[in-house]
Amino acid sequence: MEVFPLVEHPGAVFAPKAQLFVVDEARRVLAGPLVVARRRAYHRAWLLGFEGITSRAAVEGWRDRFVAVAEADADD
Repeated sequence: MEVFPLVEHPGAVFAPKAQLFVVDEARRVLAGPLVVARRRAYHRAWLLGFEGITSRAAVEGWRDRFVAVAEADADD
């Protein structure tokens, strides 16, 4: 999954084993928690792989959505 980060330190947010959620514009959770299995920087974006998700087709429905962390995990 390709993600364009809106945070200063995306490497810390997208760390392996981090739990992420796919949310819409109204912050409703559409999927998750998703556990980061692998990640790498790719130009301005990050490429993420999640535990248990092995095909691109599984994440296509999340196109143009937001990825968020749980509020308790967010840095102020």
